[in-house]
Amino acid sequence: MVTKATVCLVMNNGRVLMKTQTRGDGRGLLVLPGGKMESKETPQACAVRETFEETGLKVKNLETIGTFKFYVEGKGLDYLVHIFSTNSFTGSIRSTDEGKVKWVNVDKIPFNRMWDGDKYWLPLMLQGDRFDARFYYDKGNKKTIKYEIILRR
Repeated sequence: MVTKATVCLVMNNGRVLMKTQTRGDGRGLLVLPGGKMESKETPQACAVRETFEETGLKVKNLETIGTFKFYVEGKGLDYLVHIFSTNSFTGSIRSTDEGKVKWVNVDKIPFNRMWDGDKYWLPLMLQGDRFDARFYYDKGNKKTIKYEIILRR
């Protein structure tokens, strides 16, 4: 069964909002806010809900960037992730039991503490590109075996 999820890039004055994930497959990794879609929830509504639950920020004016499809060796398609970005929000950041939240300078993003595939797509997103991507991971979800990024025009 394919898990549907979202990711939301929240920007503020040259900084990206990130969290150190405390549970799930990405435990210990630095990630963008986001999570699994609930039944009958739209991708945009999920991105708004998950960002608020994980960070305390109420995001608005979301831009649709594209999608990721994550394939895991031996399993096939595992995740379909809808990607959004915004620099429009209200509230103050707060950490939760899902992770410690912090602002990270764009020029100091620690890709070595993130999912292996993030180094391929996040720079594109930061320069304003829209795209759809496929990532193929090994069985342990640690290494990208191959990937394909198709820029949207």
